[in-house]
Amino acid sequence: MKRWIVGVASAALLGVTWGCAPKAVILNPGPVPMQAEPGWADTAAAWSLWVRGAQDARPPEKAGQRVGVLYTRFEQTPQDVFLETHPAEYVAEQLRRYLLHRGLEASSQEKARMLVDVELQEFALEEVPGALLDEVGVRVAYTVSFVEPNGTVLAKVKVEAQNRVKVPVNAERRAEQAFREALLDTFRALDQSEEFRKVLGRLGG
Repeated sequence: MKRWIVGVASAALLGVTWGCAPKAVILNPGPVPMQAEPGWADTAAAWSLWVRGAQDARPPEKAGQRVGVLYTRFEQTPQDVFLETHPAEYVAEQLRRYLLHRGLEASSQEKARMLVDVELQEFALEEVPGALLDEVGVRVAYTVSFVEPNGTVLAKVKVEAQNRVKVPVNAERRAEQAFREALLDTFRALDQSEEFRKVLGRLGG
């Protein structure tokens, strides 16, 4: 059975999880910066898409709000890192913002001509081979399915991105920045994919 993430986990549960982890770090990447780019507001595809849900498809040992371990030269022990909101919901919400920014998000699911499902495969901090402790890497990967209102899957595309940043100070803020930039790279990859262009063509864009 699919597990669709429709909200954030309860604060009480998070308190238990974080309380058990030594020196836990809570990340809140916040909104991905949207840059001025040509959109589809003046085409037939305008305001046609709706992100209806996000599924956490990561392996059980990597699911949940823990996204890895942060190593810095200023800490004697590694720090467990958690996202403030569920990673799958965070990705879906930022994708909604991106579609709105490009003139593609419908005003409601009922008015959408194409539904969008998100399936999260990776959202994690990762070790950078051969790097010093003042560098952090992140990896984001997810699958986007474009589904017609009758349930037919028109197209499916996987997008992924990696990013590395230096963290001499403010490791948490730099890690948040790395996630934002990686997620923006996935939006650009989606935008340039043949599958996405196929969907827009189907909608008249």
